[in-house]
Amino acid sequence: MQLKYESFKFTPVLGWSTSRYEIFDKCKRQYFYNYYSKYVKDIPTYKMQMLRDLTSIPLEIGNVIHDIIETFLRRLQVSDSDINELKFYEYAKHKVIQYFSQKTFIEKYYNQIETIDMDYVQQRTYTCLSNFMGSNVYSWIIMKAITNRNDWMIEPDKYGETRLNGLKAYCKMDFLFPVDGLVYILDWKTGKSDPYKHNNQLIGYSAAASSNFGIKWNTIFPRIIYLYPEFSELEIELKEDDLHKFLEKVKEETEQMYNYCSNIDNNIPLPIEKFPETPSTTICKYCNYQELCFDKLKKEMPDI
Repeated sequence: MQLKYESFKFTPVLGWSTSRYEIFDKCKRQYFYNYYSKYVKDIPTYKMQMLRDLTSIPLEIGNVIHDIIETFLRRLQVSDSDINELKFYEYAKHKVIQYFSQKTFIEKYYNQIETIDMDYVQQRTYTCLSNFMGSNVYSWIIMKAITNRNDWMIEPDKYGETRLNGLKAYCKMDFLFPVDGLVYILDWKTGKSDPYKHNNQLIGYSAAASSNFGIKWNTIFPRIIYLYPEFSELEIELKEDDLHKFLEKVKEETEQMYNYCSNIDNNIPLPIEKFPETPSTTICKYCNYQELCFDKLKKEMPDI
């Protein structure tokens, strides 16, 4: 079973994804800034790109962990020799330093903290990796799943572009692999559990796998792997009706985003004034673009 994402011809029409709709749902103005920055007037392009590239401490820890595990899995594909744990953790420590020295963090940019506590970052990274290395999933991968390692799909290119009922969508799963005629999908999480969101995410991965690779839905077993603060798993019992409901959800959410386009085929947005700001300043505090709405935030902050 050679798994490879289908290559689709480029079209400018927007593509649904969990993250895209999540931003759209919580703040239309943030959505405009994030996906239609070239239509922002009076703000230089380099400034918009800089704001878009801002990251956060939790997000970057997650990025480091994902990339380290990806490297581990790709190494396992070409060699099943024993892992030198000391070198593994040294490599991880180096990657943390590399990642955190090259990024601009929202917490520092907006003066929420003076410095990043790198001891905390390294400890949290170490805990996540230790939980992974000591888990039954790790043992299962190196003892069982490795027998089909040529059929592994690790972090697909092009953001996992797919088609769901003819609609462009992006479902980038972390790790998909076959074992004994069944297909397993694993997604690594380094943050807190969100059962509703993560359930939908697993159904989405299953729908993408079924659509892209022609895999029967009842042979797919998706699972969230939580690595912090301790190891735990979220596995769903997939039902055919779940896939039908998910596809309807994707259609509905895609149409909602289409409604904010003046030209759907070319993905041209309505004027920025049609994209209202969220009324929640709590959401604003975690937004990369908060300085563009500074007047609003200033009015709503207490005068101390």
